Amino acid sequence: FNTFSNQYGLPNNSTGCFIVHKMEQNMQTDSNWGLETRLDVQWAHAIAPEAKILLVEAVGPTDTALLAAIDYATNQPGVVSVSMSWGGDEFLGETKEINHFNKPGTTFFASSGDDGSNVMWPAVLANVVSVGGTTLNLRADGTVISETAWGNSSGGLSAYVESPKYQTSFGLNYSKRAVPDVSFNGNPSTGVSVFNGSWWKIGGTSAGAPQWAAINALGRSVTNENLYDRAKSSYSSYFRDISLGL
Repeated sequence: FNTFSNQYGLPNNSTGCFIVHKMEQNMQTDSNWGLETRLDVQWAHAIAPEAKILLVEAVGPTDTALLAAIDYATNQPGVVSVSMSWGGDEFLGETKEINHFNKPGTTFFASSGDDGSNVMWPAVLANVVSVGGTTLNLRADGTVISETAWGNSSGGLSAYVESPKYQTSFGLNYSKRAVPDVSFNGNPSTGVSVFNGSWWKIGGTSAGAPQWAAINALGRSVTNENLYDRAKSSYSSYFRDISLGL
């Protein structure tokens, strides 16, 4: 954290802006999840450098353990965003877990997945902002020419979650929830710099979820309801023109 912060002129942990909570002491470490953690923490910090980051380390990669970590996080004072760069296939009864993601004043963000196909839980839940991935087309100096959908970004229609009101009001006439809701640079070829003992270049929808969570921490206004309402207001004439053209 400090190496990344010092490299990019961000506040390091001498300010106390980074806190770690282990759900149990003496847990085994996992190098893959460790790299994921560094990506999430460092890039949430890059987007919202003055925000306090609480890293909650679950006891293992099970739904029970991860949901317990979420419950701990949301019961702490001042938490406005929860970022989840993990997920699994949908399952019957997944909506029964919705209470873990229903905390007034807190917005939940989850990666939509990187296999280019399957709809992932918990990103598919109506109370969660599902974050997909894009590809940046760059000039030699790094400035952006265009942004397109990344082929490995997962998404589609849920098998179990009913279409939420914010989507039907927007004009998405599906019977089931559609994901993702938003996107962020995800293609590893245009990925982000992460310090993990050495410098790595990393992408995936896992890069987008913590950055959207940080954006929400800056203004506390990134909810699905606000996103769809704002998009509907901004682009209503555009969509009307497209409909007439069809």
